[in-house]
Amino acid sequence: MVNTIHTILVLSFLGVTGLLLAMTTLHRLRIRGVRMTWYSPKLTTIPVWPTLFIGLVIVFLVYVQNTAPLLNSWIFGGYFLGGIFWFVAVALSSTAVITEYGIIPEAGRSNDAVGWGQISDYFEVDEGKRTHFAFLYQDFMGERQRLDLLVPMQNVERFRSLIRSKLDVQIDHPVQRISSRKALEN
Repeated sequence: MVNTIHTILVLSFLGVTGLLLAMTTLHRLRIRGVRMTWYSPKLTTIPVWPTLFIGLVIVFLVYVQNTAPLLNSWIFGGYFLGGIFWFVAVALSSTAVITEYGIIPEAGRSNDAVGWGQISDYFEVDEGKRTHFAFLYQDFMGERQRLDLLVPMQNVERFRSLIRSKLDVQIDHPVQRISSRKALEN
């Protein structure tokens, strides 16, 4: 009875996470004119909830196999595979995508995209190991907004040259480099 319930749960979980991964992958593949991508939220972190889930599956697998093997190990393998699907989907949707047409800060939220023509000003803050770029733009309602983007060090020069080619032709004044965090706190 317990194996039957877990079989249904595992198949349901695999179906949902497989669908999530497929939808995330299709959504990401629909983005055209991609020039650069990188993992966005924080460069040194990993998706927390899928990682915790995978860790719990491993802990329960070890516990059940050492105490009383009531469940088949393939059930834990199914939960683990579903956790991997979930992890990959979250990682894909958390990538920053820079296209020919603008910036998508997180691929899973393309409604937050900012076109190059919307940006009225930008500046960068160099903090040693990290570089933040702040973009000032007007949204579709005409309100002024700000987009802060953390760029990995290996992509900074390429990103800088890309935004210069896209934005310096439409912005009249030269951009100043700011080395303190105060500019981001405005």
